[in-house]
Amino acid sequence: MKFVQLILLATVLVLSGGALQTIDGQENPAGSSGFEPTMNPFFWLQIESQLDLGDDEQSLMLQKARFGANGKVAKDLSYHFMFDGAISGSDERETKLLQTFLRYSVSDRTSLRLGQFKFPFGIGTYPSFSKWDFNHPAFINGAIARDLVRRDAGTGPGFFRDFGLEVASSQQLGSGYKFGYKVMAMNGNGILKNDDNNSLDFVGRASLSSPKKGGFGSWTVGTSFYTGSLHLEGDPTIATDDEAHDEDAWGVDFRWDLHEDNLRVATVQAEMITATTEAGSHDIITDGPVSPSGFYVQGTYFTSPDVFCAIRYDEFDHDEDTDGNTVDGYDSRDRTTIGAGYYPYGQKKLHRINVNYEIHDDLDHGTDDQISVSLTLIF
Repeated sequence: MKFVQLILLATVLVLSGGALQTIDGQENPAGSSGFEPTMNPFFWLQIESQLDLGDDEQSLMLQKARFGANGKVAKDLSYHFMFDGAISGSDERETKLLQTFLRYSVSDRTSLRLGQFKFPFGIGTYPSFSKWDFNHPAFINGAIARDLVRRDAGTGPGFFRDFGLEVASSQQLGSGYKFGYKVMAMNGNGILKNDDNNSLDFVGRASLSSPKKGGFGSWTVGTSFYTGSLHLEGDPTIATDDEAHDEDAWGVDFRWDLHEDNLRVATVQAEMITATTEAGSHDIITDGPVSPSGFYVQGTYFTSPDVFCAIRYDEFDHDEDTDGNTVDGYDSRDRTTIGAGYYPYGQKKLHRINVNYEIHDDLDHGTDDQISVSLTLIF
C-alpha cells in the first residue's frame, strides 16, 4: 500500500513540475540532445585513533571506508550509490549499501529523489562527514536525528537514512534571499529493511538564506520536523516484537559563514532538537514515553587558508520531563570539544587531519575525557 502511495505521489509531483516548466517556458526543444551518460567514482577513507584519559585506553580503528559513484543517465536524470566497508557489526566490520537513489530534475529549482538516502532533518548531519569540523557528531545528531527510524538488536542504531521519496525545491526571493525546502515520505524501517509496516513516516526541512555577497558573510536559518512511528524488532526490553511507537521530532538551526576568495574563513553554527517518543532514548529502549532534547553551539576559524581551530559545546537530555536518575544515575550528557584541523592540499581537496580534545561532564556511561586524531582522505 505504501509503495502505491509513493508512486502516486511521484506522479503528481512530476506532473506538477511539468506544468511549472510549461508556464515558465522551460520546455526542451524536440529532438535528440546528444547527451552521453556519465559515471564518476569516488572513495572516502577515515582512520581514527582515540585515547581515553581516565584509564589510558587507546584504540586505532577504521571509522569509514565509503566508495561508490555519481553520474547521469539523461540530462534531467542522475544517479548515486555508496557502500561503506567499515560498518560496526556484532564481532567485526561489515560492508553495507548506505545510499542508492535516482534524482529527476523537474526544473531548474525543483527535483525529485527516489531511493535510500539521508532524510532531510537538521543541519548537523549535512554535509557529509568529509566536511565535518569535528571527529564526532553532536549528541543530538547521534542520539535523536540518527534514530528517527527502525532500530533492532541485530543492527544497532540508525544511519540517518531510509528508503523513500523526496521533493526538494528552492526559490530566489527579492534582494538575493533564497527560500528552500525538502520533504520526504519514507518507510520508517531504516536501511536495507523489508517494508513490513503499514504506515509512512514524514520528515522535512525549510530554510531561508541571505545573499552571499558582501563582507559580512552569509547566514541560513532552518527548521525541521519528523512524524511517524519507530519500529522495534526483537529487542529484549520490549514485551512485544515489532511493536510500533509514535514518534515526533522538531528542530531549529542556524549557520553563518564568512568566505574570502571562495575559501571559508569562519563559521558559527547552532542547532536545537526536541522529540517525543514512546520508544526510549538512543541508548536505552523502553516502552516510554520520553522527551529527549538538546542543543549545541560551535565555531570555526581559519588561522590560514588550510589550518583551522574549532570549539563546540553540546548538551543532551535523555528526558526533559524528568530530573536525573533515569539512565545509570544521570539524565544529561554535557561535552566541550576543542579541535584543530589541517588541509595539506587545500580546503577544496578535502584531505584533512583533525585533532579533538573532548571534555565530558555528567556523561551517563562514565566516559572519560578523550583525545582523538583522525585522517580523512577523499578521492
